[in-house]
Amino acid sequence: MQFLITVKENLSPGRLLVFAFTILYTAGAGFYFASIGNTEFLGYIAVIVALLILGGCVLTHQCVPVWLFALVSSVGFLHLLGAAMPVGDDILYNYVPFPIESSTGLTFIKMDQIVHTYGSAVAALLAYFFLRRDTEFRTFGLLVFTILAASGVGALNEVIEFTAKLLVPNTDVGGYYNTALDLVVNTFGAALGALGAVMFWKRAA
Repeated sequence: MQFLITVKENLSPGRLLVFAFTILYTAGAGFYFASIGNTEFLGYIAVIVALLILGGCVLTHQCVPVWLFALVSSVGFLHLLGAAMPVGDDILYNYVPFPIESSTGLTFIKMDQIVHTYGSAVAALLAYFFLRRDTEFRTFGLLVFTILAASGVGALNEVIEFTAKLLVPNTDVGGYYNTALDLVVNTFGAALGALGAVMFWKRAA
């Protein structure tokens, strides 16, 4: 009960706005995917709702800055937008704004890869926030463990995609190369986010 009271006390107007935005786009995406029979992304929405309820309360309780809370919410928004927004005969996730030829047959740089990079960078900012506050690591240690933590979040996303592949018929989440490439861009995004976190909080100190 005391935990809920503490959460309620920390629900500033800014945090409530982020909650409202997250609930709005999640509900909208849920109705859309249900209408087209996309059970894969209905599963993703269930995960987002769980994170919203559990992770959101924890983040609020821990007084994460509103701007960082908003960035976390924006990752979910971009993920669902990438799967729902049509671009030509395909979806936004498969759009290639910066085409790079590859002899391996892989496609660079897709919106999917951009969103993965951004999501991992945000995860790194979040991990750095907690590590900086709750540990005694020096800068190098903060960098290393921030990258590892954010990369772990990206790997968890791949586990969710693999689970969807096993449970949902005709799920198109890509094959081995797609998963490997996602892990690479996740690590790249984690490194960018970790470096950005170090520079940001050093200036703020």
